[in-house]
Amino acid sequence: MQVYKVSGLFLMIYFKVVFSAFCDTETLNFSGLKKDRTRLFLSSEGFLPSCVKGYQVAKPGKKILCQNGIWSGHFPPCVIVSCAGNPPPVQNGRVKQFTSTHGSSVKYECNKFYFLARESTVQCLFGEWKGMSPICKDSRCHPKSLSHKTGVSPNLSNLTLSGESLNVHCTEGFVSSGIKPLCSKGSWTEFGVSPCKELNCTVEEVPNGTLKEIAERKAWTWRRFQRVMQETFVKVNKGETRHEGHELKVICDSKFSFQGKGSNNITITCKQGKWQPHPSCLH
Repeated sequence: MQVYKVSGLFLMIYFKVVFSAFCDTETLNFSGLKKDRTRLFLSSEGFLPSCVKGYQVAKPGKKILCQNGIWSGHFPPCVIVSCAGNPPPVQNGRVKQFTSTHGSSVKYECNKFYFLARESTVQCLFGEWKGMSPICKDSRCHPKSLSHKTGVSPNLSNLTLSGESLNVHCTEGFVSSGIKPLCSKGSWTEFGVSPCKELNCTVEEVPNGTLKEIAERKAWTWRRFQRVMQETFVKVNKGETRHEGHELKVICDSKFSFQGKGSNNITITCKQGKWQPHPSCLH
């Protein structure tokens, strides 16, 4: 029997020629292409490409063919899907600019008197709008949102523009404190006090009586377990003013009493610009 020896070089050439006529899907390295086939394709064989989510077939109906070990067709077979429709809307604002292509970002702008309190991160990604829409916040300030508003008129409803100070309106018994809150992007910059302060009380002459106030008050102990309070009063002159909560003594002349009710020594208090109860000495 005759034995033929086959050289290694011959085998190498043989396998190269045989297998060069096949195509392997593992060599199709295209983004988005589904590789659900693992077999080899003979020359002139092919398949219709399909794509993963977020991609679509570039040329529907066109096959990828194996021709003598080389793939042919439209490449890349899959392209990223564009976004359908408009981007998500924003309250108190609108979409300024956008494109539906993958990776593009949306630009928003706010309506008049509003500002972007949070920037937009909305993008078109694989056919869907992704991200957070911006927040358009009112840049104006309302008096109701003041932290310190004692004496401020509740009927004050006008909004203050950002960068401007509050136009103060105070209720009866209060006047402007001279400190005006500043509106800054929808929030008040306050200074620890109300823009309105209590109105001081003016000392008026009391016919048939005298107004006095405590000049000095001492407490001392006389004998054991006995505490005695000593107060010194001075006369208050007409035209002087006293602040909220200040107290005066009304001392009526002989034969007169406070408001004609039998007492000639009554304490009055300054409340919202008026002495209460009203000082008067009558028969």
